[in-house]
Amino acid sequence: MARMRTKRHLPERMERAHEYWFDDPAANKGKWREACSFPSDCELWLELGCGKGKFATEQAQANPDVLYVAFEREPSVILAAIEKAKEAGLKNIFFVKQDIGLIEEFFSEGEVDRVFINFCDPWTRQNKPKRRLTYRDFIARYKTFVKSGAVLAFKTDNTELFDFSVEEFKACGMEVSDITYDLHNSGFDRVNIRTEFEQKFADEGVPIKRCTATFP
Repeated sequence: MARMRTKRHLPERMERAHEYWFDDPAANKGKWREACSFPSDCELWLELGCGKGKFATEQAQANPDVLYVAFEREPSVILAAIEKAKEAGLKNIFFVKQDIGLIEEFFSEGEVDRVFINFCDPWTRQNKPKRRLTYRDFIARYKTFVKSGAVLAFKTDNTELFDFSVEEFKACGMEVSDITYDLHNSGFDRVNIRTEFEQKFADEGVPIKRCTATFP
């Protein structure tokens, strides 16, 4: 997809939807449920790189008792996601406009129940696998804040990235399951929510790869 143009009146539009984001999200570390007025025993699901928010908003809508937190660093992109959530009237989703490289600053040990990574940058042309969100150093960071037995759900169109990620998950002691190289023609598609990128690839006939990996 082409790079998104900067949205007009971005600061004003962000302010009008201020109930969906925090001025200082790092202050919520260890107390996201309290900060979002959710029960202390509710599940917290985290999406790393939510794009324009189709997947995030539909997940939140389908799981109203779950607290959903979505990260996206591009201002115009996250605004599109926030406005989508506001238009839908959702009350259980919140957004963080920050780089995922700082992820440990936002969550405490055992705070997150589930992680979604959808169509992240494969970093193939630049040959920088250490920048992939499924690289073992990133997984080590996730381990600092996920609960024991938490699940990471991963989707991509890129076969090289997918195979690399499965091996990284295994190398980090995670149990990999529900592997498919053609998600939309598999049984897993019955409960699948498509992202914007995913729909684009589907329209082009590109098979989608998907798996889940359970933290030890």
